[in-house]
Amino acid sequence: MVINMADTFDKREVQYFDSDFSFEDHALECSQQKQRDNNTSTKQLTENDEALLPQSQSNAWNAFHTNHSAGNFYKARRYLTKSFPCIQQYFTKYTQPQGNNDDDQEEDIHQRTTITQKNEERDDVRIILEIGCGSGSSCIPIMKQCAEMEECSTAIEEENDIDIRRILLACDSSSVAVDTTKRYIAKFIEKEKETADDNTKKSSDILFDAFVSDPSLKDEEVDTSFLQDVTAAYEKLMSKEGKQKDNNCIIKFEKGIAGIVVMVFVLSAVTPPRVDRFLEQVYETTIPGGLVCFRDYGLYDMPMLRFDDDANVTCSTEMSDDQVFVRGEGTIARFFSTETTKHLFESAGFETVECRYCTVFNNNRKTGQQLKRVFVHGIFKKPI
Repeated sequence: MVINMADTFDKREVQYFDSDFSFEDHALECSQQKQRDNNTSTKQLTENDEALLPQSQSNAWNAFHTNHSAGNFYKARRYLTKSFPCIQQYFTKYTQPQGNNDDDQEEDIHQRTTITQKNEERDDVRIILEIGCGSGSSCIPIMKQCAEMEECSTAIEEENDIDIRRILLACDSSSVAVDTTKRYIAKFIEKEKETADDNTKKSSDILFDAFVSDPSLKDEEVDTSFLQDVTAAYEKLMSKEGKQKDNNCIIKFEKGIAGIVVMVFVLSAVTPPRVDRFLEQVYETTIPGGLVCFRDYGLYDMPMLRFDDDANVTCSTEMSDDQVFVRGEGTIARFFSTETTKHLFESAGFETVECRYCTVFNNNRKTGQQLKRVFVHGIFKKPI
């Protein structure tokens, strides 16, 4: 039996998050306005500037998450599995889409986002890794929405005598962010168990843990690689679940550990000269055939247009069409073009499956304003 998880979503609902207005028209309007304003003031910074060092950025994000410890600064990203159906698709055994789609282009995307795992020893382990978990605004929707699909996939697994171990790992360079995510995931799991008991419904079997790690750090700055950090988190979780004696859990991850890597609004916070290092370690951590689900700030996004000129900075390795700013609290904000995004991932070894602008209207109910948001949406695949 073959299941196409992408078919479980209303295509019009997905489209809502993608193209509310023309990026080209918006970009032209903004660039013309910039020329009229003649705002060209930028500060030149290098990788060694203290404000851009990973430790400084980690401290800045610790301060941010401490100030917003309630964990509700960022809304839950309920759109995530709609924009990336492969996230839910990966937590099922049968992921090869059926050839019954009339849209050839969409069919091609589904074919290219199918994850192939040739190593049968690890076929029962499915690991999704989120990098930059913040306050858990991506983790909770992933767990909730994937759990809703489990009854269907569990029935198939029982029918075919398959035991899939579903694991969601999350990390952040901020220890405060990791603690916040753990706290809110624990509340979600407890609430889900109570609901399951009340409805005599099986609770989700997705295992979760979060840990502190920063893929942008160089070898001389840490004792372990990012892949080793993720592997250690996996082994710790297995030990906590009492499954360390299972021989199937003793898996070597030299070629990668995560089938899906979720990077949502995290690369924009990385010091530009460290982005190459960051993506190299992401590539090493992704299994052959695995996918990176990417969404981040795009050029001419509303926050970019609101920055003061003196917050605009340039870095020596920065590509010319990107815009980089330093917020008042010291954190970095980078606004990507699709060209830069593709170049960065492909330079790290990934293949581009999809990379485009998402344009979204945000309606402010209090003021009645319609705000234009621009994001870069991408799916990138590690070659088999």
